[in-house]
Amino acid sequence: MRVDLVNLLGSGNSPSPSLLAEWRVGAILEAVAVRDARSGQLWLDIGGQRHPARVASGEVAGPQDGERLQVRVLRNSPVLALETVSTRPTESSAEGAVIADALRKFVPRQQNPALLVANLAWIAQRKSGVETLPRSVVQAAAHLWHALPEAEALGDPKALEAAIAKSGVFLEANLAAHRGPPDPRVASDLKTLMLTLQRALQASGAKPSSTHSDAAGHAPVPTSRGPLTTLPAAPATLAVLEEPTQQLNELSRQADGAIARLTTVQISNSAPDPAVQSMLIDLPVRHEDRAAMLRLKIERDGSSRRDASGAESWTVEAAVDLGAIGALHAKVTLIGKRIGVQLRAESPAVVAALAQRADELETMLAESGLEVDRVVCLHGMPVGDAGVRPARLLDVRA
Repeated sequence: MRVDLVNLLGSGNSPSPSLLAEWRVGAILEAVAVRDARSGQLWLDIGGQRHPARVASGEVAGPQDGERLQVRVLRNSPVLALETVSTRPTESSAEGAVIADALRKFVPRQQNPALLVANLAWIAQRKSGVETLPRSVVQAAAHLWHALPEAEALGDPKALEAAIAKSGVFLEANLAAHRGPPDPRVASDLKTLMLTLQRALQASGAKPSSTHSDAAGHAPVPTSRGPLTTLPAAPATLAVLEEPTQQLNELSRQADGAIARLTTVQISNSAPDPAVQSMLIDLPVRHEDRAAMLRLKIERDGSSRRDASGAESWTVEAAVDLGAIGALHAKVTLIGKRIGVQLRAESPAVVAALAQRADELETMLAESGLEVDRVVCLHGMPVGDAGVRPARLLDVRA
């Protein structure tokens, strides 16, 4: 559903210029629909201010009075056009209220973790300037860096399973389920190690709010809807900072952003859907002296969209940014014993290399007892939602 805010700039309760500047295309806002009891006129309460609105997408009814909306900015000129991402009643369950509050807290703070892992690689290589950082910070960063799974090892199913288990997505669940002596899996969990690094930075006096950078920082909100987009690789920003205080502040900001991103992913995974069970995972991986963000989406479709045999449908997507040669995307669909594979790359050379080995992959799958539907190699990434793009996200209650 699309909703336009009408006469926004000319209204007496217009937002401040700084607030309007933050309402960039792609930004996620929280709003509450307010209806006039007599006329049915619609307003949206955003950031404590009410703005007259109209439904612009053909829906006659539109949101009900008191309905809480999560909206995304489609465009901000000549009118502020919003698209609903999700809706929920104000009298939601306690669980829904907790999820909503958590989203408002963490979504505006989440950043691309590639920034953090790039600087972890820089610290691990003992580049010039590392010696000025506190020893506790260097040790915590080194532990986190060496805990990242190696890209080459993820071809082994058991290694991939172990990496996903320690990705941070299941930390709280493991803590809640485990009783007795400390679980070694918790100590090596990536979120645990991120929190350890964050505490070391705080103990060293780092202030994340004292630094700011737009370098590939803000990332699209993680969502199970639409195709899986990549998180772009990022430079080691500590390399261009000379003062240790600046480096600590920068690293602290990135650690906070990475933890907020991971928490946002966990919140996204908690959204209930009785038909489709979907899980997102942002997994940092090492390759020699560099790192990248491998994104995974695992989905089980238990709805009526099954084949005639009643077999469940599983879909696994993976996306990674390969730096200068662009992004790589894979989608595997399994229905019973029937499997289909779609490989995509931004580089024509990578597409050609994949196509040359497609027959080899098809043979391996067939020898595993699977009925191969198709293996296709395509140029370009899957077409996604044009409204979802890297953008600064605003906590409208701040």
